Amino acid sequence: LISSDRQTAGMETNKARLGQNGTDGPSNSNGNEKGKILTLDDLRKKIDYYDRNIIQLLNDRMAICQQIGQAKSRLLMKERKDNKVSGQTQDSKKKQVYRPVREKLVFDKVTRINASTTGPLTSVAARAIYREVMSCSINLQQPTTIGFLAPRGSMSHQAAVSRFGASMIYKPIESTADILIQAEKGDISYGVIPIGNSHAGMESDTLDVLSRTEAKVYAEIEVPVKLHLISSVKNLKSINKVFGTQMDLQKCRTWLRINLPNATVFPCHSSFEACNKAKESSHAAIGNQHASDVTGVSIVQEDIQDIVTISRFLVISQVCEPPSGEDKTFVMFSLKESQGALFRALKALKEEGVNLTNIESRPSGTKAWDYNFFVRMDGHEQDKEIANALERLKKLCSFVRVLGSFPANDEST
Repeated sequence: LISSDRQTAGMETNKARLGQNGTDGPSNSNGNEKGKILTLDDLRKKIDYYDRNIIQLLNDRMAICQQIGQAKSRLLMKERKDNKVSGQTQDSKKKQVYRPVREKLVFDKVTRINASTTGPLTSVAARAIYREVMSCSINLQQPTTIGFLAPRGSMSHQAAVSRFGASMIYKPIESTADILIQAEKGDISYGVIPIGNSHAGMESDTLDVLSRTEAKVYAEIEVPVKLHLISSVKNLKSINKVFGTQMDLQKCRTWLRINLPNATVFPCHSSFEACNKAKESSHAAIGNQHASDVTGVSIVQEDIQDIVTISRFLVISQVCEPPSGEDKTFVMFSLKESQGALFRALKALKEEGVNLTNIESRPSGTKAWDYNFFVRMDGHEQDKEIANALERLKKLCSFVRVLGSFPANDEST
């Protein structure tokens, strides 16, 4: 780890080596010098020069991130020491190194900076680059393990990587229940679980296990479901077997009927399994880009799904995020047995000015015909309107639990 003085000296040395403006190459950025057309070799040398500078600046940034991690550790140690002196109970929950609110601020800053400069780099590309910069920064501050629904190459794996980047430690876990248990205990830093799809609706299994955990919803991820034909065979006429999950095969049945009418389809447990089978001659699979990347089998036809849907995933942690100013809250409640109980509960939310965006019900599992209701609403549990609404719900319901408050998702991955 680099001390503050050494880091400052190192950056000054870099600046001196690169020149007053932080560069040691030509100041002209458009690829031309006056009256001279640069050759391909000249242009590649300029690219090499900029790559050296970018790598050095990234290393400078990462060294500062290490210092931030050290500063956070010192603050945490002081907090624990002060609590011990004052006799306060020690909080066993880990401090969160990944902060969705802070991440959004960085991405917004990058977008503004990119918009204020001249050049062909789009804001989407700039954010994608900084996704990996942030991923490396977080993991340098504290090694971070992300649990996702197995196997590798699944939609849950894709969603996790799209949110956390490539630098994290990824751990495939066999069930949603096990992800929640490990997140609650702190065995993993965060868990990523499926919660629903814009076409198929909510994941009932996820709702059931959420009702039995103290872990919290920390963030959400939305991923467009784009499915591709994946195969080592380039000629479609040579394909006679197509593998995929039951759901993926159904989503592509129109394309399959038109383009591979003689191929036999075989359901698989996962896209990862399907893509591995597609390595054999005359075989193909249906899967996403991530499954293709993980297995090394090429995409031969893109976007073969009948319609594009959006899958939503939840990031699970031990705690909730503080208010960001634009949040969502996920609440579960069970009603008392009385006529009009659900009406009165929803009326209380309306009267407090709370906007519901989704409501689902699931059998409670405690007795016959007893249900848990899951509602998703605009705002944070610390907001006055929601806090008041929750107090009213507690009087009307036999059970109320806030599953989590988290920043609203401002874009699909």
